[in-house]
Amino acid sequence: MLKTLRRLPDMPIVHLLIIAAVCVIIYSNSFKAPFMFDDYTNIIEKSVIKDIGQYKDSYSLISPKANRRFVGVLTFALNYKLNGMDVAGYHVFNLIVHALSALAVYWLVMLIFRTPFFESFDPFFGRGLAALFTALLFAVHPIQTSAVTYIVQRYTSLATLLCLVSLLAYVKSRLKLSSPVCYGLYAVSIIAAVAAMRTKEIAFTLPVIAVLFEFLFLDGRLKKRILYLIPLVSTMLIIPISILANKAPDAANALAIALNPKLIDSSMKLASVTDITRTEYLFTELRVIVTYLRLLFVPVSLNLDYDYPVFRSFFKAGVMLSFLVVALLFASALYMLFKSFRAYRCPARLYCFGMLWFFIALSVESSVIPIKDVINEYRLYYPSVGFFIAVIAVVVWIVQKWGRPAKVYAISVLSLIIVVFSAMTVLRNEVWADRVRLWEDTVRKSPNKARPHYNLGYDYIRQGRVVDASREFQTAITLKPDFADAYNNLGDIYAAQGRMDEAIDAFKKAVQSDPNFAVAYNNLGTIYDERGQFEEAAADYRMAIRLQPDYIDARLNLGNLLIKAKQFNEAAAEFQGVLHLAPYNDEAAQKLRALHR
Repeated sequence: MLKTLRRLPDMPIVHLLIIAAVCVIIYSNSFKAPFMFDDYTNIIEKSVIKDIGQYKDSYSLISPKANRRFVGVLTFALNYKLNGMDVAGYHVFNLIVHALSALAVYWLVMLIFRTPFFESFDPFFGRGLAALFTALLFAVHPIQTSAVTYIVQRYTSLATLLCLVSLLAYVKSRLKLSSPVCYGLYAVSIIAAVAAMRTKEIAFTLPVIAVLFEFLFLDGRLKKRILYLIPLVSTMLIIPISILANKAPDAANALAIALNPKLIDSSMKLASVTDITRTEYLFTELRVIVTYLRLLFVPVSLNLDYDYPVFRSFFKAGVMLSFLVVALLFASALYMLFKSFRAYRCPARLYCFGMLWFFIALSVESSVIPIKDVINEYRLYYPSVGFFIAVIAVVVWIVQKWGRPAKVYAISVLSLIIVVFSAMTVLRNEVWADRVRLWEDTVRKSPNKARPHYNLGYDYIRQGRVVDASREFQTAITLKPDFADAYNNLGDIYAAQGRMDEAIDAFKKAVQSDPNFAVAYNNLGTIYDERGQFEEAAADYRMAIRLQPDYIDARLNLGNLLIKAKQFNEAAAEFQGVLHLAPYNDEAAQKLRALHR
């Protein structure tokens, strides 16, 4: 590979083919990876994926009341239309998005070298090689498996791709101001930005990065530059307006929302979770950012579900040291900006842009807006673009300073890193390919977190490993005594084994832990029904229906119980309710016909 790269001049077509081929090769073993984790709630159990037409009035690219992730949802609906629940089609789509993102990274770096700031700079390392290695590092890094192989995280990878397309179109339009083509490119930039905002909230930072690019690399009269930026910057309003319009019924008027001076603060409150304060989340994220940096440099011990502590004080050694690291890196970006006015101006400016991109792109999920999980690997997908640009900027600077020997060493080291990272990505995809293997891997790395044990137990049940499943559910309950789902699944195991008293106890603990747990009430009613305790069974069935009115199994169970109690009119009403929800339900139709004879 080294000899091949050394022979290649700046040949974009060849480089693009290399990038695309590498993406396909390293992700070719991911196509059988099953649905995982919240793939179920976001894809399998989401009715809009199966029939997006029924939501046509509430799904729109520009309506404030529309689904905030409309574009991502639309792609999943398309996958379902074409592939049903065959995971291969979903993975192919994710791979295409990832490959296109890597190609966009390549073109972004190439465009940077064509901006007015770089017009007199001819890097000894080679513009094409700098762009190629940036794109390859982004493409092959094993951390990206969490955004590519993890199907539902298409929201992240697709939003990143749209952000890159928007930025590329913006830059191209700025570089072609004298051409009519610039207007078309500018329109593409705005449309892609809006689509990115409707894919995932991380796109909120796109206009900030565009402003950064404008003032670091482009030129022109200040007034014209600001006027050119205003429409793109205005797209930032889409996300806070959508959050408020969807969660606050009295905030449906988009104009009124936009004029609200407390817009950002209000939307932040609606978007965040409540079990951790903003300051605690910020302290924790300082540590998380250092962990992210470690994973980017040394991607070992990748973990689907980290057991990460929450830091509630700044005056912890780990938090203060992390703050120092983050502050030094941020300061290095500003120092390189200052240095770019003097020696090594181009590599320094490129490093500044990449490092600031990293921090800006992280700011949505790693600042002061508390999100349910404080750390997730897929959150690095978008920021990693800036990180790899900064890395290559350092390489360009070293080669520029030391000449040909440094170029040979740089190509050798980067090629080796890409080969190693590619192998690690292939191996990580092997873990993703099997649910049990993935959760066993996660349990080993997060042994004191309840959720991985629960998910491992769930997949053990799917394999018929009841003893192992029971052990994992018990462990989950020990770690999290109010884990309602674990109690419910344990109750199912006990009921299947004929241990009815233990099953009842488990289901009761499930509803005590979560009083809105309709499934556990239905399960409890089923056992009472089998024991002939009809009053208790009817009460639990009705509670399940009250909590979940479209719960067909609970309605069928209650209807059958009412037949036993010879309350035929009430039973008929339940079966009619089932047919209203599911017109082709055979059991309800048969029971209703029998009652009418």
